Amino acid sequence: MKIVNLIEGLNIEYIHADNDGFEAKMNLTPFHDQTFGYLHGGATIAFGETVAGYASNQITADGQIALGQTITANHMKPKKIEGYILAKGKLMHKGKAFHVWSIDMLDENDIHISHLTVTNVLVSINKD
Repeated sequence: MKIVNLIEGLNIEYIHADNDGFEAKMNLTPFHDQTFGYLHGGATIAFGETVAGYASNQITADGQIALGQTITANHMKPKKIEGYILAKGKLMHKGKAFHVWSIDMLDENDIHISHLTVTNVLVSINKD
């Protein structure tokens, strides 16, 4: 199978989002490997930005889109390339100009792998 973009390569199984938060699952494959058989921190960050962007876009005003602006990440535990990562996000700030999400990344054994904070800027789009 040829991977054509980052979102496809991340192997996100599902995203459930509502006004207060979201949950998403990323199944781990060799795509997520940082060479030594462990999850690449950049893959975790890309997963967090992707699902936070999706969640923000579910609650933006008509004529706006949410784009990732700032991400901070703390990786607490290494994770072998097996199983999955569950992202549990909570909306910390819903403003007119930006959203801030707090995201806990847990593995299939409920071990806290990483914590991310994602800020999405809200941008007006033309509907021409």
